[in-house]
Amino acid sequence: MKHPYNGILKTLEEVQGQLLQICVYQDLLDKYGAVLIMDEDPDGWLIKLSGLARFVHKKNLMLPLIINRRFIKYSLDSYPLEFINIVSSTRENILLKEDMLANLQFDKADVRLQMERELKSKWLLTRQIILESNMKTRQLRESLNLSIASLVPCLKGFFFLAGQPYPKTLADLFEHAALITKTDIKVMHGWMQEKNIELADVERYLSLLSRLMELMETYPVEQ
Repeated sequence: MKHPYNGILKTLEEVQGQLLQICVYQDLLDKYGAVLIMDEDPDGWLIKLSGLARFVHKKNLMLPLIINRRFIKYSLDSYPLEFINIVSSTRENILLKEDMLANLQFDKADVRLQMERELKSKWLLTRQIILESNMKTRQLRESLNLSIASLVPCLKGFFFLAGQPYPKTLADLFEHAALITKTDIKVMHGWMQEKNIELADVERYLSLLSRLMELMETYPVEQ
């Protein structure tokens, strides 16, 4: 996999002894991200990682998610969707001493709960943003696109709960999530391609979010 993080190892010499894994991934939006996992945070880690910060700033990249062994162990119940999004994306290990992302186990109840929270958060925030934007056409499009894009990890949660393979493309994500949820969310992918978004589109989007929220409130999570 070609990725823009080549050269990152040179910036991490001061924390080399603590590094367990550096994984680069490409999500369904074709955006690159990275995860940097250490055994534990070394003393003075902010200073020691300043070279990494300069590296990503110069290349206009996302700063890697910087976590440690303990964070992973105790956060799978808190942030399952973030981990599911990473492990289900196209990825490559730049450095691998121990594969901390392999064979992660998630509880369906934890995934369902975070999905409910994410959907309700998007519903609330989108309403607020649209009202504050004075409902101008450009802001409508930007706000809708940002909200839909941020839903991708949440929508992947439906595939986990249903025990179905994760989608390989953005189109497949919306198409098959629509089948799983029996909700016409496929239209969301179409909105991401549109140059002009009307207020009626936003109202329909909020209605779809509301339906997904209601679905998740009683979604069965038998193990």
